[in-house]
Amino acid sequence: MNRVPFVSLLAALASSACVPDFDDETSRITGPRVLAIRAFPAEAPKNQQVELTALIATPDGSEPEAPAWSLCLDRKPLSELGPLSPRCLASPEPEPEIAQALGEGVQVTATLPAKVCQLFGPERPDPKAGEPSGRPVDPDPTGGFYQPVLSWLAGSAVLGAIRLECPLSGATREATVEYNERHRENQNPELAAFELLRADGSSAELDAEETPSVARGERIGLRARFGDCADAEGCLGAESYLVYDREAERLEERRETLVVSWFSSAGKLDEERSEGDQGPEHAATNRFTVPNQPGDVRLWAVVRDDRGGVSWRAGRLRVD
Repeated sequence: MNRVPFVSLLAALASSACVPDFDDETSRITGPRVLAIRAFPAEAPKNQQVELTALIATPDGSEPEAPAWSLCLDRKPLSELGPLSPRCLASPEPEPEIAQALGEGVQVTATLPAKVCQLFGPERPDPKAGEPSGRPVDPDPTGGFYQPVLSWLAGSAVLGAIRLECPLSGATREATVEYNERHRENQNPELAAFELLRADGSSAELDAEETPSVARGERIGLRARFGDCADAEGCLGAESYLVYDREAERLEERRETLVVSWFSSAGKLDEERSEGDQGPEHAATNRFTVPNQPGDVRLWAVVRDDRGGVSWRAGRLRVD
């Protein structure tokens, strides 16, 4: 079976309590690699068209190979502990009943199946001939369900997901009415800036036209800033959302946690992942040791929310 790096928080794809291995590989970029997959919109109903974009990193900034994409359509067996059906991982050119080929490119468009909430959501699937009726998929801790997406690069499959807008199930009538009135589709978080923090307190944009210079072996700070949610209609940071508590039979309002994954082509990052500050800073920070060799260093910051939303920024430093 092909190795599958996970680029999103995809525990929701497992229909059991077993959480799949999260293989973020390493923060060092040594060859072309898909670091993240973003769906737009970040939450969508059946039959909706969704734009899928891959962040592909190369250590030297060269043009990467275009990945091939597929939409997994095979509901995994209940006995399978992995995040999706192994049959979807067999080949980048799948059988039509197993997965839908979406073409090649950094960006492609997918249309969610008409029965996606039966395949991967809270609705009971249609029974197969001679088999007992299946059961609905269990939600993730945020109450969400996901359509699996595969991006194939150099023979390896990278797993992404589209959060599904499915009807609330198993809730009281009052909670269902309230949920339908108050629910807002998830939005992708946005990184407002990707910055170098110097020891003297100054900062510089890493993705600006003018590449900032640093000394060999210098210790610097990195900061990924994201927007706040003063305007709930256009929230670009940690959003509030509703989850139905089945034991208490009521809706709960929660707030997302934003996590930033960091990558570099050289040097050393103190952390591979950092949780975003929910306070006035609206940012995640890290420390970076500049390599001792002169030349350009490429850096990437990928922010993810609890509900499958993704965004990123890329930049570079010049080592003198």
